[in-house]
Amino acid sequence: MSGSATSAAPCVVAVDREVPDWGAYLAAHPAATIYHDPRWGRILRDACGGQPFYLTARRSAAVVGVLLLVGQKSLLFGSRLTSTPYFDAAGILSDDDGAASALLARARELREAEGYAVLELRQLTPVAKEDATRTDKVTLWLDIADNSEAMWEQLKTKVRTKVRKTQKNDFSLAVGGVELVDAFHDVYSRAMRDLGSPPHGRRIFQRIAAEFTAETRLFVVRRGGAAHAASFTLTDPWGFHVPWSGSDYRYRNLGANRFLYWEMLAHAAEAGAGRFDFGRSTVDAGTYEFKREWGAEPVQLHWQQFVADGAAVPEVRPDSGKYARMVEYWKKLPLPVARTLGPWLIRQLS
Repeated sequence: MSGSATSAAPCVVAVDREVPDWGAYLAAHPAATIYHDPRWGRILRDACGGQPFYLTARRSAAVVGVLLLVGQKSLLFGSRLTSTPYFDAAGILSDDDGAASALLARARELREAEGYAVLELRQLTPVAKEDATRTDKVTLWLDIADNSEAMWEQLKTKVRTKVRKTQKNDFSLAVGGVELVDAFHDVYSRAMRDLGSPPHGRRIFQRIAAEFTAETRLFVVRRGGAAHAASFTLTDPWGFHVPWSGSDYRYRNLGANRFLYWEMLAHAAEAGAGRFDFGRSTVDAGTYEFKREWGAEPVQLHWQQFVADGAAVPEVRPDSGKYARMVEYWKKLPLPVARTLGPWLIRQLS
């Protein structure tokens, strides 16, 4: 959401099932990122079975706000409409509070009409005060220099020393597109299993790389032919995003993940990205501390959950008592089993 003034003119909110043309609106909106692109609805439908709903707010025929919602229904985890599953903050984008309120009202109506238990809006700025809001996650951003040499000097001396140590380990780096999906997925899926989380299947990454060809870059760090760390990144006018990355825990003493992140920062700096989005973490967790080392600053995420009057908000969090044991079991699964079951399971989560 952007802007605080509320226009007196009413908004009309249309709900579409097919990808609308939001290109001009997103290009002109200062808070828009690649995660607001409506093509995600098509990707998540095709790769994960989600049901996309595209909400467009208009005032006198002019677009003044947009919202992509994706519905997921599961016997295990219940049903929900999310904006947008798997990402940090792709919620309501609007010109003013009036348009935001109209989109929120229509989204709440849609939740009820389509039979979803929960509407979850993932925002940087809350759109309502009276409903349940998850604030256990932050995202971390870093303003970066405009070339790799200046980026190197921007790092703390302690971090540069750690990076230099990894550079002595005979790593090689591959940077590319869809041709690196298999290598990336091998590392990523193992890392997710080790963390106790189900991984996406290869299909979603292939679809993203095909849909966002110019915006997608994959990074794979190898040593002796074996992939040790990898990431799947996206760029847009906002900056450089790292929605997925992982490293092979078996080789953690070699520092491939640190090598990978320096290479991504250098690449983003040379590309003139301006900002680096490390992605979300739980405050004080290991990933949070790692990202803070590079100088990234936490930005609070507000995941607002709307349910029917009198209903309780379902608890679907891996750190909750209900699912903690499931996480521990998942860590012990044979890797082929985790890679087979993971895509089926994660399509029911968000």
